[in-house]
Amino acid sequence: MTGLISLLRARKIFPLSILSLVVLFFLWWLGNRTWYLVETRLVKVEWLEEGKVSRTITTAGWLIKEEQLLPSPGRGQLRLLVGDGQRVRAGGAVAEILLADNGAGGEKVVVHAPRGGVFCSHIDGLEKVLRPGNALEMEAVEKLGAEPASPGTGSRVEKGEPVGKLVDNLSGMWYWCRVPREEAGSGKWSPGQPVVVLWQGRPIRARLEKITGEEMLFLLSVYPGDLVHQRQVQLELLAGEVAGFVVPLRAVVERGGQPGVYIISRRRATWVPVQILGRTPGRVVISGRGLSARTRYVTNPLWVREGDKLE
Repeated sequence: MTGLISLLRARKIFPLSILSLVVLFFLWWLGNRTWYLVETRLVKVEWLEEGKVSRTITTAGWLIKEEQLLPSPGRGQLRLLVGDGQRVRAGGAVAEILLADNGAGGEKVVVHAPRGGVFCSHIDGLEKVLRPGNALEMEAVEKLGAEPASPGTGSRVEKGEPVGKLVDNLSGMWYWCRVPREEAGSGKWSPGQPVVVLWQGRPIRARLEKITGEEMLFLLSVYPGDLVHQRQVQLELLAGEVAGFVVPLRAVVERGGQPGVYIISRRRATWVPVQILGRTPGRVVISGRGLSARTRYVTNPLWVREGDKLE
């Protein structure tokens, strides 16, 4: 009797097992098919294209300008008569001070420009230290640091306290910076050499005045007007061009710190290591073993896994 019951149970379980396997297989097939259809529509594949980009060296340094502080003739409330960045003539009124001394009776005194220049309210306490003619010890300046202040209309000022400064924008400005030792010692730089630097993407023609070890001093004869108000800046030095295959930055996938891209090999996505030779905003120049103009690669690898079938 017991054997008969077991046989009947076995006869029910076997078909259910087969049915379950069929359902699971169907779901697996459906999932893969759906993923394949989604993947083939989302993944973008393009041919590698050769190109060139500018090679740049990122530097951080200090701007040195001909600038003159404008001291307040008395203690009181400041009212600026010119805007920040406005050029004024020699003798022109720049600001007025409503004196607060006892018995002043609301008297006002005017601050005049002793020379022509661009008015700048960005004071940092380095105006008398960072001067073009000084023999500068930049390490000492770096340790000294800047103490920024920007007096404006309504500010209370003491007698002798600067209300702003004048910058001689016609005599150029200097840019001092350090560059990596391998770049400074590459033999590609020499005093008097014209160079192009980038500030916030804007090109500026400059001349290398001095190079000492890793330190460089450039003269910027013509520059954007808003650079007058800056002291510490980052400039990109253009240092030639690099050639290779230009791809979007998002196409690069790192594995263990090694950059690489997915190429299509035998109709499968295959990650290969690459070397990044240069970069621009949003794009990089790469090279790698086996890469050629006949290689297709994935531009948006977010949707790709190793070995995925791609047409």
